[in-house]
Amino acid sequence: MLIEFSELNLKLLVLIIYPLFSEAEYYSRKLYIKKDNSYFSQFRYFTSYILSFILLIISHYRSKSNIIDQKSINNNNNIINITPQAYEMNNEIDEIKKNINKKRKIKTIIYLLSLCIIGLSSFIYRIVFENTEYKYIKQGLGVFSSISFYVLLSYFILKQQLYKHNFISLIIIGFFLIIIFIISLLYTKSEYILSSIFYYIFYSLIFSLSDVLKKKYMIDLSKSPYLMMFMIGIINSFLLFIYDIFAYNFNRDISGIIIGFQNNIKSVGNFFAFILDLILAFIWSLGIWLTIYFFTPCHFFICDYINEYIQYLIKYSTSNFYSTSNTIIFSFVYFINFFCFLVFNEVIILNFCNLDYNTKKRIRERMKYEDASSNKEIPLTHINTIDFLDEKNE
Repeated sequence: MLIEFSELNLKLLVLIIYPLFSEAEYYSRKLYIKKDNSYFSQFRYFTSYILSFILLIISHYRSKSNIIDQKSINNNNNIINITPQAYEMNNEIDEIKKNINKKRKIKTIIYLLSLCIIGLSSFIYRIVFENTEYKYIKQGLGVFSSISFYVLLSYFILKQQLYKHNFISLIIIGFFLIIIFIISLLYTKSEYILSSIFYYIFYSLIFSLSDVLKKKYMIDLSKSPYLMMFMIGIINSFLLFIYDIFAYNFNRDISGIIIGFQNNIKSVGNFFAFILDLILAFIWSLGIWLTIYFFTPCHFFICDYINEYIQYLIKYSTSNFYSTSNTIIFSFVYFINFFCFLVFNEVIILNFCNLDYNTKKRIRERMKYEDASSNKEIPLTHINTIDFLDEKNE
């Protein structure tokens, strides 16, 4: 069989959470939003993160019950023959544990502050530099620069290895995105071309760095995403609201959150629509975090590409850029690139030209069936970051 699916499991359904609920949230906003603005939109985004406290409480009680069971076992074992040497060794172990926990807390704070700063920086960046004239460039250069930074940062920060099937996929994807980029230049005003290129390069860098650091946090500290989502939501929504209080009272031109509430939350129905909007925003944000948690940041290509194509077909079909001929070309490119994303992330395996040799599935098969000497030649670094979380969640 030339083409086969890799090991299928229910976790792959995580990949469709973001595109489905992102579109649902887009339509839920129409139920109550009359006059939106960037400040109010970003405040809703970070506020939705706070809903992760529900999952945090559930996971806390689940882990608490396991800890209680473990403590009862340890207490029963400690009753038997505790010698002075064993007592001293236990004290040393406790001291080591304290030092480890201290280092973990410091790491957690560093990751938390980094992700908060990156999140607010991306918001400020869009406020200052975003321009509606840049939207056509996004389909080509925007996606190309995002892929480039995700791959490069995953390689240098997460040590994610690249092999033949990865490079072939990237070459095909890059080729077709360049075609889309050339087409988009025909619809972009010449005075905005250079600025839009720089805009999407830095825009992609910020978001890809954020997602790669999320994965690094989960690997280093063996943590689920719920605590980090909750803390980022609390900190950034609080900072935005405090800023808006001062801006509203001193310069309303740079305010938006309080004005957003005044313009859009005018009835009980608007309030419940606002809550629904937060819930849907939380679910699609959680979809991104879980995609990174269970898989890799590069798997987000799949989610984002589905979402981009839906937006292409539904939201922007009125523009000349989305003419029938362009829609046919773009649909063909989307299909080819989406297939290549599946190959890159090994959801699909190509069994020809040796493209399957260094996939995770084939590596595991060789580890299972080859003798110890041949196992030494297997590139284990390809699966380290993924298998770590696979084993932890089984």
